[in-house]
Amino acid sequence: MKRSIKTAGLITALALAASVMPAAAQSPAPLAYQGEITFWNTMRDFEFEKVQAIVDEWTAMHPGITVKHELVPFDGARDKYQKAAQAGNAPDILRADIGWTIGFANDNVLLDLTPYITDAEDWLAVPVQTATWQGKIWGLPQVTDALGLQCNKKLLAEAGLDAAPATWQELVDAGAKITDLEAQKYGFYTRGDSYWAQPFIWSWGGTLYQVAEDGSVTVTVNSPESAAGWNYLKDNIVGTLMPAKWDFANDYTNQTEGFKAGNIMCVMNGPWQVADHLAGAAFKDDPSNLVIAPIPTGEGDNTGSPVGGHNYVVYAGVADNADRQAAVLDFLSYLDSTQSQVKLANELGLLPTRLSAYADETIASNPVLAAWGAVMAKATNRAGHPKSSDMYAPFSEEYQAFLIGEKTAEQALADLQVRWEELFQ
Repeated sequence: MKRSIKTAGLITALALAASVMPAAAQSPAPLAYQGEITFWNTMRDFEFEKVQAIVDEWTAMHPGITVKHELVPFDGARDKYQKAAQAGNAPDILRADIGWTIGFANDNVLLDLTPYITDAEDWLAVPVQTATWQGKIWGLPQVTDALGLQCNKKLLAEAGLDAAPATWQELVDAGAKITDLEAQKYGFYTRGDSYWAQPFIWSWGGTLYQVAEDGSVTVTVNSPESAAGWNYLKDNIVGTLMPAKWDFANDYTNQTEGFKAGNIMCVMNGPWQVADHLAGAAFKDDPSNLVIAPIPTGEGDNTGSPVGGHNYVVYAGVADNADRQAAVLDFLSYLDSTQSQVKLANELGLLPTRLSAYADETIASNPVLAAWGAVMAKATNRAGHPKSSDMYAPFSEEYQAFLIGEKTAEQALADLQVRWEELFQ
């Protein structure tokens, strides 16, 4: 089966949806370019290895082309790419956080992929929005995600529940039954990080900011609803279901290790963490002990979870050589094809961004991936803006000042409002 190629060769996923054939069975179109393609990957090492197998499949079909696949730590990758792009030597392809994509596009360092996409109907709408700016598509969605409630089924039963709590009050009431702070057994555990702060805003009806068509921003985070959510966390969970003392530098590790060991009933985390959770003592012999559910509701029927994910973006400089551009886009088409997304979903638990991937029987029958579908249905997509990634540093600073008692929720949110208004102006 030949891949459907338009101009530089982005794959037609709908052709693969009917019959996803192994790479060796494909007859790729010949490429004029001979040489090296560079690809910076910000995944973790065990994820990187799975992607390397996909890279090797493509290069085996294209003798004369090599792919320099580099593992670039996520922390610092944005600045590294910006500096490389300014110097004119950025990698051909970068796995970029969704929050970086629009900013890079606004800086004119990305290739506009709009003319080359032949299968727009196969992409999930929300992930595509994260790569869309000023009516153009600047990246291919590689993976989507959102924070979900991940719970230990045995501890839920110990707390009197036969399913994950649907409301925060239900979580608090059940978690209190099993919590023993001195024994480090917790009903819930969360991070002191702004990404994990957002559900406590949205679940009480608060919002962050709005972006108008002209790109102007109205900051809305400072509201009674936002304050109510943060105060609920502090008054009902911190020091009651989890420790009152914060260790911001190590809280992700502490949350993860405690949950894997079976000492925490519920945490908020994304699909990227499932494979590691299942390797823990509490789940490795019984994967069904891991329960995945949407973020609980707070006030009324309000809920929300930040949509995250990554896009593959292409450096604008590849357009200087038509043959090289054709090869880069052909590689990209294979890297983010239906079959590649299915492979990574099955091996790593990552959520595909293609409808055709979800139609694959191995994905459709996977209970873990099905559970994440329910999470994504209630997730909240942040408004796109070139400076959206820069909002998180002041967000975390104000949130942490609130958590340790330096500021009230109202003071922290008011100060955050001012800082965001300065950022987005």
